[in-house]
Amino acid sequence: MDILLFSLLTNLLYFCSGRLFINQNKSSFDNQFYVYFIGFIIISSLALLINFFVSLSPSNNSVIYSIIIFIFIIKSKFKFHKNEILFLIFSSFITFSLIIFSNINRPDAGLYHLPFISILNESKIIFGINNIHFRFGHTSILQYTSAINNNFLFKENGISIPLASIVSFFYIYFLHEIWKVIKKKNEPNISDFFSLFILIYISYKITRYSSFGNDAVPHLTFFYLISYVLKNNIKNINFNKTFLISVFIFINKTTLGLVFIIPGIIFFIKKDFFWKRLFETFYSFPLFLLFLWIIKNLLISGCLVYPAKITCVDTLLWTDKTQILNTYKESQAWSKGWPDRKDKNINMSDFNKNFNWVSAWGNKHLKYILKIILPYILVLSLITFYIKKSLYSHKEKHIDIDLNKRIYLLFLTSLAGSISFFLVFPIYRYGYSFLVTLIALIFILILKNNKYLPKKKLFNLFFVISIFLFSIK
Repeated sequence: MDILLFSLLTNLLYFCSGRLFINQNKSSFDNQFYVYFIGFIIISSLALLINFFVSLSPSNNSVIYSIIIFIFIIKSKFKFHKNEILFLIFSSFITFSLIIFSNINRPDAGLYHLPFISILNESKIIFGINNIHFRFGHTSILQYTSAINNNFLFKENGISIPLASIVSFFYIYFLHEIWKVIKKKNEPNISDFFSLFILIYISYKITRYSSFGNDAVPHLTFFYLISYVLKNNIKNINFNKTFLISVFIFINKTTLGLVFIIPGIIFFIKKDFFWKRLFETFYSFPLFLLFLWIIKNLLISGCLVYPAKITCVDTLLWTDKTQILNTYKESQAWSKGWPDRKDKNINMSDFNKNFNWVSAWGNKHLKYILKIILPYILVLSLITFYIKKSLYSHKEKHIDIDLNKRIYLLFLTSLAGSISFFLVFPIYRYGYSFLVTLIALIFILILKNNKYLPKKKLFNLFFVISIFLFSIK
């Protein structure tokens, strides 16, 4: 039962941190996700910042956590609303369940995730540590969040909790989006159907803690970003919020870097107070977090974004140009099916060029991708067919230009991300959120001009199926 208690206390800490930085006037269940999500980012950012100066040792971590709780008690008198307690209970139970039912050892964790966390617990930032093991350059902000959760109370058990915690937040978010549709009287909108399509994918594929690694969180965060943009008119979209979400995605998975297209376009198409927004962005928390992460990369590897050679500073003493070039070349080759090549005489550089890799990639990686994606497409096709047969189409008298702009912005971002994923690092776990979002948006575009009437059965059915799949998987 220790894990359940530690899960509860960890999630409570994220809540306290989020409440300290968000003036939350609304206590609705729907708003709780963002409080916990921001709390998680705040703790992660603190861990990253503190490690520039001291180690994330259990004693230091205990002091940091105690200060956060103390400030929260003074500021809020430790008062909770009903929905805040419900979110805490649900998320803690899911966190606990994900961890205790995980029974598969992932080699990546032992190879570089856990060793890097151990280094963070023992030492402040080490210049050039990437030269000890090149995979230390591929770590994400999650390793810092895990490292700071090792304290006198949780001890090493605390390391496993943050990853399960934030995934549980996303589970609750998308489940609640569907629950709201079931409860409300008006018809579901485009964002509701996107949430339904994503919940189907999550319950089908993102349910095993042991397979999350550094991949599940950035992809789930990307789905959340798409949901947020679909739910709000451009005028109501908070640019700093989209920017912060995008930064969090990037510092977890650099292969999703094209996500910055979304806040970038939103910044320029919002017509109000351009220069004021530019000034606020320059001095914003998201930009500060991105700056911290880039400086950290530079200090441990010599590159702003490892292992992109163009971002590396060759004059630094710890920059190993040969290792960086080899790492990039090897990472790209392995993601393109290097071990499965037929021509054993071809070198990696030539293999990566001119689509020489397509045959090897198709024999393994493409089959794996199709094995996952085709069933998903089939389910969405059946849903679309059901709607088309059951509901009547109509020509909308009023064209929602704002919605069209948002859909096509998200569609083009996902398309660009999918193309980039295929051309550069076409291994599924590096870019599946782009691909899944693209597929979901294609079906949404097909359904966009339909009048939605009998929605209860459809959303009820998949709500129950999703919970069932979560439970058994």
